[in-house]
Amino acid sequence: MMPSLAIAQGNAQQLSDLLRQGRELVTAGNFDQALQLYQQAAQLDARNPRIFSAIGFIYAQQKQYGPAAQAYQQAIALDGTNPDFYYALGFNLGMTSENHGAAAAYRQAIRLNPRYVQAYQGLAVILARLGDTQTAIQTYRQIIVMEPRNWEAFQSLGILYLNQGDANQALTALRQASQFVPNNPNVQLNLGQALLQSGDKTQGLAALEQAASLGQGDGNIQLTVGKVFLLQNNYQGAIRAFQRATQLLPNSILAYVGLGETWMMLKQPHEAVLPYQTVTRLTPNNPEAFYNLGVALKASGRKRESREALKVSESLYKAQGNKEGIQKVKNAMKN
Repeated sequence: MMPSLAIAQGNAQQLSDLLRQGRELVTAGNFDQALQLYQQAAQLDARNPRIFSAIGFIYAQQKQYGPAAQAYQQAIALDGTNPDFYYALGFNLGMTSENHGAAAAYRQAIRLNPRYVQAYQGLAVILARLGDTQTAIQTYRQIIVMEPRNWEAFQSLGILYLNQGDANQALTALRQASQFVPNNPNVQLNLGQALLQSGDKTQGLAALEQAASLGQGDGNIQLTVGKVFLLQNNYQGAIRAFQRATQLLPNSILAYVGLGETWMMLKQPHEAVLPYQTVTRLTPNNPEAFYNLGVALKASGRKRESREALKVSESLYKAQGNKEGIQKVKNAMKN
C-alpha cells in the first residue's frame, strides 16, 4: 500500500471515529467534549460544512450565540444551498441582537425553502423587533396560509394587533388560537387583555381568571394577571395573583411592589408593609422602595419605623441628586 494512501485511509477512519464519538457526546449532553472532537474533525476535513454546522449547534446549546453564528457562517461558505444553515444563522444572530443580519438569513432560508415555517416565524419575530409591524403581520399570515391550525402564529398575530391598539383584529386572531389550544394560559392571558381593550370587561376578567388558574405554576403569568387586575381595580384578583407570583418568583421586585400597591389601594397598609420590606431587601439602594415602606408604616401607625425608612429614602434621593424625590419624602414626613 502506498504511504500517502495509507495516511488518507487513516485520516478517514480517524474522522469517522471523531464524528461518531461527537454525535454520541452531543446526545449525552456532554457538549464541551463534543466540541473538542468536532474541532479536531474540522482540522482533518476543513471542507465539510456539516462539521461546522455541528460546532454551531453545540455553541448554541451552550448559549454562546456569537461563536455559533460564526460556525454557521463557515458552514454556509462551504454550502450556500442548505436552508437549515441559514435558519440557524438567523436564530443565533437574533440572539445576539444582530437583527438585520438575522432577517437577511431567515429570508435566504425562505428563498431556498419557500415552505420553511420556522424561518417565517423567526423572520416575523425579528421584523416585529425592528418595528416593521406590518411586514411581521404579513409574515404571520403567510404562516397561517401554510398551516391553518398553527395556534402560535394566531397568538403572535393577535399580540401584534393588541400592541397596535387594534382590539378587533386582536380578538379575531386570539379567539382562533383559543379554539385550537383552549387550555393554554398564555393564550387566555392575551385574549383577556384583548377583551378588556375592546371594552368587554366581564369576559376579559373571566379570561384572565382562567389564565391564572391554568398557569398556577407560572410566575410570569401570575405577575401579568396581577398587573392587569390592579389596573382594572380588581383588587382581590390582583392580591391572589401577586401572592402566587411572589411564591413562584421569590426575587421578583415587581411582584412584591404590585402586592404592596394593591394592599394600599385596599386601604390595608399593615398588609403592605411586609412586601415593601422585601423590596427594600432586594433593592437596598432604591429610594422609592424605602419611600413606599415609610408611607405604609406611617399609615399603619408605626411612626418611628416610618421615619427611619423615610430618612433612608431621603438619603438615597440626595445621593442621586433627585430634588423631586427629596421633596416627596419631606412632604411624607410632615403630613
